Amino acid sequence: MKPQSILETILYNDNIESALWFYSEVLGFPVVRDMTELGFACRVDESHVLLIFDPTEASKAGRTVPSHGSTGQGHIAFRIQESQYDHWKDRLSSFGIEIEQEIEWTPEGRFSPGRSIYCRDSFGNSVELITADIWLKEPPAKA
Repeated sequence: MKPQSILETILYNDNIESALWFYSEVLGFPVVRDMTELGFACRVDESHVLLIFDPTEASKAGRTVPSHGSTGQGHIAFRIQESQYDHWKDRLSSFGIEIEQEIEWTPEGRFSPGRSIYCRDSFGNSVELITADIWLKEPPAKA
């Protein structure tokens, strides 16, 4: 027995307005719930929700759900189509989003082939746009 899938992922950002702009306008995810000062929820696809919470609000005691939060930046990767790779680079640039790094994943590096674009949201979270599931390749057998 195991869980079916990941339903939600949370990233923390102390500038909810800027995060809302990045995730809804730049990346194009529809907002499904505005949770006032706590943050917002956006729909990534049919089965995945991304929550962006203010870390100060999320860590307060006495909430209806257990308090939680993290310090520092997180990372999230969104799969994109290979044919849209250059369009995503252009889109990020058109919104003034700096591309921090691009990586070409290769079988020699023990990954399935693919390409990644890395940028940052306003809190410094690492946001990756990747063309493939690089984790499909089996690592070499140990001797």
